[in-house]
Amino acid sequence: MDRASLYLAMALALLGVREGVEFSRELGADLEGCDRRILKASILRVDYDPVTRSLLPRAIAEFYENTGFEAVEEPDSLVTMLTFIAQLARQDSIESLKIQHRFLRVHLIPTLAHAVEKCQGLKPFLDIVIEDADYLKQMLTTDSR
Repeated sequence: MDRASLYLAMALALLGVREGVEFSRELGADLEGCDRRILKASILRVDYDPVTRSLLPRAIAEFYENTGFEAVEEPDSLVTMLTFIAQLARQDSIESLKIQHRFLRVHLIPTLAHAVEKCQGLKPFLDIVIEDADYLKQMLTTDSR
């Protein structure tokens, strides 16, 4: 499965779409008890004070705007963040890889890490995203384009 499809499958799993649910089951990710409504950076990122947390949707939306991505759902929702990376993963450029790596490290991984505290079934997703960020870092440091 390519990277774009991987991220899209994770987003579909959170939305409860059959293909995504099947994918999450294959990973051993039980999302039955997960409340998608609370899977947002502005709620989960308790490593930030309340004022900073309230600014996260705007900060994340700026990432989207800078790449031409239009969020259908709330910008800080896990579904939107996963969909954003899925779209970027379709672009084959160093600049896209840099944006993806930064977004994963700054927003998606920390949000997913806190989401796992609320929904243990997301742990396989977190592991995949961390591994992907490491892969991107390796690509960026070894690529001579």
